[in-house]
Amino acid sequence: MDWHEVPEVGLEPGSPSQAVLGSNSVSVTEGDFVTLKSDVSMQERDQMLWYFNDTLIALIRDDPTEGCVYDGERQRFRNRLSVDFETGSLTIKNIRSEHAGRYEAEIVRNESSGTSQSHSECDRTKIITKMINTGDTIKTFSVSVRPDSSSDRSDISASRSRLDKFNKGSYYKEKEQVCKKSSVLSVGLVAGVCAVAVVLVAAAVLGVLYYRDEISKKEDREKNKSEHLLAVSA
Repeated sequence: MDWHEVPEVGLEPGSPSQAVLGSNSVSVTEGDFVTLKSDVSMQERDQMLWYFNDTLIALIRDDPTEGCVYDGERQRFRNRLSVDFETGSLTIKNIRSEHAGRYEAEIVRNESSGTSQSHSECDRTKIITKMINTGDTIKTFSVSVRPDSSSDRSDISASRSRLDKFNKGSYYKEKEQVCKKSSVLSVGLVAGVCAVAVVLVAAAVLGVLYYRDEISKKEDREKNKSEHLLAVSA
């Protein structure tokens, strides 16, 4: 069997991203899922062990009731793992950057003696570290996770939206301040014009009164002068 056959990678239906494959290397977009295939047919009493960076994350047996998937350190794989009990393949769902690393598939054949993984009730939270090879390592995968570019575009769009709102808010605030200043200036200008108008009206009234007073005095002088001439002539 060719152990370097390219693994199968699965993507969410309708996902715009594509996985990039190499020789036992997989690059997956964050949020997608990936299926790592062992390319072996499990036989009765066989065991398949999957490790992530030397920590056991899945124990597969021909009887599903005797298998177990583990949450791993810091529960990074909680509710993300599923297995195929016939092929021994491992699927990681909704993958994140913390899931990038080395995945190793190891099989323990039924004819092996003294190497079988002891079985007890499945404890998903248990941390089991690989100490020695208990079987044959058949596949090793190096998984890398790249950021979702659509999420970056959404972040940029949201930032631009917030900036537009900020700019619009600043514009309306400045406009309001200008209007208030203009209103204050308009009130002051009207008050000044009114004051000047009052002064001009008062000056005009005084001028008219002064003119009438002068006319009255002139008429009195002319009258007195005429009376004086009539008296002399008599």
